[in-house]
Amino acid sequence: MSEALSQTVKQHLLNSIQHMKAVKRCIENEKEALKIRDIKQIQMITLEKQKLLNQVEADINDRQEILTSQDLELDDESMLALIAGFPEKVSASLSQGWQQLISLHDDVKEINQANGMIINKGLQQVDAMLSILQYNTEARTARTYNAKGRSIAQSSRDLGQA
Repeated sequence: MSEALSQTVKQHLLNSIQHMKAVKRCIENEKEALKIRDIKQIQMITLEKQKLLNQVEADINDRQEILTSQDLELDDESMLALIAGFPEKVSASLSQGWQQLISLHDDVKEINQANGMIINKGLQQVDAMLSILQYNTEARTARTYNAKGRSIAQSSRDLGQA
């Protein structure tokens, strides 16, 4: 494969890694803001996160263009095949970059799931407090989902049953 293509893939991976690191830092900051319930900080981070996710989306589109230009499928195995087609030194370096990008993606996914749990826990706490204050037996405190993914609110106990 050509030197120009290897340089394109290398630059693509460097950009993608940089953008994914920025997303990781952003959602780590989001996690801290969620823990202390700093609404203004969460709003600012949400805007920043959207910009960063747009960059990641552009990276994915670029990667798809690279793969399409080589008549390859749009999947991880094709990216690995493309990388393996370069000379050994180049391939080893690009493979390391690809693995770093995948690892960062997994880290981001894990932190984002933790953030979701923090948000859910916060909602449960707010709902429990509202339920107590309003003496509401139809609170969302024990939210579950049916097979179609729709939420089902289960009734909570009233203060007299606690």
